Amino acid sequence: MTINWFTLTYAVYWGVVLYVTVQIIHQYTISSRASAWLFTIYVFPVVGVGLYFIFGVKRRKRKIYQQKLSSDQKSLEHYLSLFPDETKGGNMELPEALHPFSGLTEMIVRDGCSRLTAYNQVTLLENGEEKFPRLLKDIQAATQSIHLEYYIFRFDQVGNELLQALICKVKEGVTVRFIYDDYGSLGLNQSVLKRMRAHGIEAWPFSELSLFAFTDRLNYRNHRKIVVIDGQIAYIGGINVGNEYHNELTEGASDNQPFWRDSHLRIKGQAVAYLQSIFINDWNFCTSQQVAIDDTLGVDGQLPESGDQKLIQVLSSGPDSPQPTILFAMLQAIHAARDEILITTPYFLPNPAMTKALKIAVLSGVTVKVLVPHNSDNWVVNAAAQSYYYELLEVGVEFYKYTNGFIHAKTMVIDGYLSVMGTANFDERSFELNFEVNVMIYDHSFAEQLRDSFARDCTRAKQLNVNAWESRSAVKIFVEKLARLISPIL
Repeated sequence: MTINWFTLTYAVYWGVVLYVTVQIIHQYTISSRASAWLFTIYVFPVVGVGLYFIFGVKRRKRKIYQQKLSSDQKSLEHYLSLFPDETKGGNMELPEALHPFSGLTEMIVRDGCSRLTAYNQVTLLENGEEKFPRLLKDIQAATQSIHLEYYIFRFDQVGNELLQALICKVKEGVTVRFIYDDYGSLGLNQSVLKRMRAHGIEAWPFSELSLFAFTDRLNYRNHRKIVVIDGQIAYIGGINVGNEYHNELTEGASDNQPFWRDSHLRIKGQAVAYLQSIFINDWNFCTSQQVAIDDTLGVDGQLPESGDQKLIQVLSSGPDSPQPTILFAMLQAIHAARDEILITTPYFLPNPAMTKALKIAVLSGVTVKVLVPHNSDNWVVNAAAQSYYYELLEVGVEFYKYTNGFIHAKTMVIDGYLSVMGTANFDERSFELNFEVNVMIYDHSFAEQLRDSFARDCTRAKQLNVNAWESRSAVKIFVEKLARLISPIL
């Protein structure tokens, strides 16, 4: 009997397609994401199925992340028992401006994240030129511990300078722990890692990429950027470690290297302890160690304080969280707006809920302005993002395309009081797949700083006109809409 291998292969392939179709329908409750994957596997034969197995299988509820979630929750409960919520104890008078956001603050608490912390000092750092010198100065003053968690760490001039400072601190007896994302930091080769470890730096990948765990880990990336020094000072924001984030180093070095516009935060105060707890939970997960949060809370185990009264909540989300906490918080913040919403993001790929929330805000009389790059560093993402502009421009959302290089900042300011900063982009990957961390800052003076920064950036941007945008070529619009079909899975 002669076997027709073509027929057999054809039958097996369509059997796999049928299996994948059933899996997509079964596991995706969000219809847009299910539709995007179905479109991909049927329009791009073989390739689409391969992409699904790498990026599409939902592993949020897999055992490894359930274990991390359970461990994180126990750790947080222990932390809360050490430092009871001062705001609920009635020892601090809450400002009237916070009242419209009471639902937001309560939602973040109920979702297992940060309580409202007080006595925080916050410094806005624009671009690597401001971040790296300040960070190095704080590292050089460290006496107990330095904890670093980065998505991208390049061993270039910036990375080498930071590494040298860390090596010096290890020699002084300071504990240095370093978590890196194995995908984002592909350039961090084994020789560099061996050098780190040889000098006493404890360096671990968050989830090491391997042949057998490739699909499990490639799609679930640790996008967090956290530094905690002595449990007293923390850094968080959009700036990774690399020369491209430091414009003074790249100026004139290459015509292909654009001006990099980014934002970061330096925090001193009670919120630092929450960022420390996030780091320690991630550290214990990727190293299988059991470092106690009590031992890392800072000088004499005391909750850090500063002279300022800024209120902050810290929230994290990822495959280890029961809910997409950052997405929920962003939606709740937008719904709470009464006057103005200012959004800066390098990747604008809102899901249906976010799109509706922005439309409702504008139709309710809220001014909504969105600042995005003129050109993204990913043409597919750029095309998909532009497909969202018209329907939002049509209802009154103002879009500004930054033309002075690439804008990578991730910020939102609401009603001149609530500021949102961190690592999460305005897309499904940040809301559903990546490990991310954001902070909510409730303070008029800091919000005014971010508003001024947004206004300056808009002077280097081109505002889109709804009529001009609608009149673009039919081919361009079609390509953008085609890219949009797969935007939920980018």
